[in-house]
Amino acid sequence: MVKRAALWSIALAGVSVGLMAPREAGAVRLWEEARAGWSPPGGLSPGGLSLAALFNGSVASPDLRPPDFVPPLAAGGHVGASRFPEGVAERWLDLGFYAQPQFIVQTGYNLESTSNFSLPPGVSLQRTRVVLHGQAHPLLQMRVEFNMSNNLELLDAYALVPVRRWLQVQIGQFRVPFSRQELTSSSRFQFSDRALWAGGANSSGVRFIPSFDQGLMVWGWAGPRDLVEYYAGVFNGKGSNSAFNLDGFFLYAGRVAVNPLGRPRALQEGSVNLPQAATLAIGFNAASQIRQVGLVTLPGQSTPSPNRITLNSFGADVFFAARGASVYGEVYFRDTQETDTTAAPSTQSLGWMVQAGYFIPAPALRNHLEVVARAQSFDPSSCYTVSAGPECGQRLPGSQSREVYRDFMFARAYTFGLNWYQLGHGFKVQAQYTINTEHRDATNDRRPGSGVVDNNLFTLLLTGSF
Repeated sequence: MVKRAALWSIALAGVSVGLMAPREAGAVRLWEEARAGWSPPGGLSPGGLSLAALFNGSVASPDLRPPDFVPPLAAGGHVGASRFPEGVAERWLDLGFYAQPQFIVQTGYNLESTSNFSLPPGVSLQRTRVVLHGQAHPLLQMRVEFNMSNNLELLDAYALVPVRRWLQVQIGQFRVPFSRQELTSSSRFQFSDRALWAGGANSSGVRFIPSFDQGLMVWGWAGPRDLVEYYAGVFNGKGSNSAFNLDGFFLYAGRVAVNPLGRPRALQEGSVNLPQAATLAIGFNAASQIRQVGLVTLPGQSTPSPNRITLNSFGADVFFAARGASVYGEVYFRDTQETDTTAAPSTQSLGWMVQAGYFIPAPALRNHLEVVARAQSFDPSSCYTVSAGPECGQRLPGSQSREVYRDFMFARAYTFGLNWYQLGHGFKVQAQYTINTEHRDATNDRRPGSGVVDNNLFTLLLTGSF
């Protein structure tokens, strides 16, 4: 019976490219052990493995339908689900994988120039992720995630202790709970990449949104239908794969999300595989950090003082989806206070983003073809709540390299595209064109046309996962 089920599974997998509602891509549950006294169907012994189990025994990540006890992706999340009834598998080990090859063409690239602010056309591997997630005990889960695109990079490496539904404790290396844009898995994007301000440290070393870091976090759900979702954590603040907290200061971050219509089934962009009923999530973020970078002798002082940078960040986001349409917006603000204002003045950053998508309702295209658009703006260095002067000023690029120049440049971008979902977010193709307006030159002249870099971008991205 098991052998026949395996053959049917393989046959059905071979004809998965038809025009049907996008199902979930298949992840692999490598091993699981049922609780004592429970006998799995079909005579399979607890902890056993079969070919049928590999094909039928798990639900996909990064496009899963989690049961109530599954953590959201903001805290890592599962990569697979049991073939047994909920709560029966007491110990298990899952394997997940996704890759995102892409082709890009940027209009500002000049083959004849020795200094380009745009990327040359070509194919690259945007992301390649491998995830191992297991449960050794109902009170202990472990997760490890690697990125292998350019080199081997450890992303997630943490232990999770689910004490209660409202109290989950997580320790290790994982995403800092700030900004829905940063917390959403890159495999679940509606566009090829995050907002202008999101992501880890930029090439200049300026970190706008904290990303993977080492720390301790508590989180959970509360209220009817998980009305409130909270996260609070303390982190080293040095980013991923840092052996120690070198300066003794910490990054404190927290997020509260309100789900008036019930908790969304997954943290994602767009409405693919979401129910037709309305989904609404409203989030608020805050983070504070002090970093010490050497010593500085201030005017009027004879002895050096610690050069400290104080970063206070705030943000809010809204996600709504219903009947094939989705709208998502986010705003981000950061205040940076410098001790050595002569070398690097205190400054403020402000960004906003609004994006929307709609699935074509034709029978053959419904749940497959999505039209998307996004508008976003980010000024990494300006003065908003205070006047420019001794207390605040615009930071200049440390060099005129393409990467560093862009990190300090006011930018506004408009993106239009088409997405085709074959297996939801698990298997999709995205074609998008972005009109970029970036301007600020070394003299801080922000008039349109002064120091403008033409960075219009065409992207064709494929996401495949199991």
